[in-house]
Amino acid sequence: MPLYKVYHSYPMTDEQRQALATSITNLHCETFTTPSFFVHIRFIPHDARDGNYFMAGRPRLTNSNHIVGIVRTSSARSKSTFDALTAKIETAWYEAFHNRPSNDSNEEDDADRKRLRMVTFTPMITIREGGMAIPEAGEEGTWLKEQLPFIKQMSEREGLDDFTEMLREIEEREDLKRLVSE
Repeated sequence: MPLYKVYHSYPMTDEQRQALATSITNLHCETFTTPSFFVHIRFIPHDARDGNYFMAGRPRLTNSNHIVGIVRTSSARSKSTFDALTAKIETAWYEAFHNRPSNDSNEEDDADRKRLRMVTFTPMITIREGGMAIPEAGEEGTWLKEQLPFIKQMSEREGLDDFTEMLREIEEREDLKRLVSE
């Protein structure tokens, strides 16, 4: 359901992308009781030197790092919940770079190039994913129970591994088990 777009001008290794993708997925799933099947993350490298990123009306030629999450919103999801999630995502960004040695002789310049400028959320009106219309935020339990027959069909009859993994996750995660049993 959510789509996180990670725009980065600082080069990221496969391990850093994996670490950040795993962290964002886990944070979103824990915050909103969402199966990981629905969390999408897209890394979009950008060369800040091209002069296409501006801040305060001036081009930023060394850093355009930012993350945009397109998410469902409702009164069931407070601003303080999103504020806490943005702080955790920001921490995950810096943890992904923790062990990377600097290639620059100037550590301060390298630190600025790694800096995350912002994490922002944009509300999603609707989406169809995997053949299912998404529920309104806060209605996940009812929706997931209604979708279980379809999810099982896609797993068993169609042999789609993503749906098989989602079923396994629903059986293993306590928060999802509670969601479908309520």
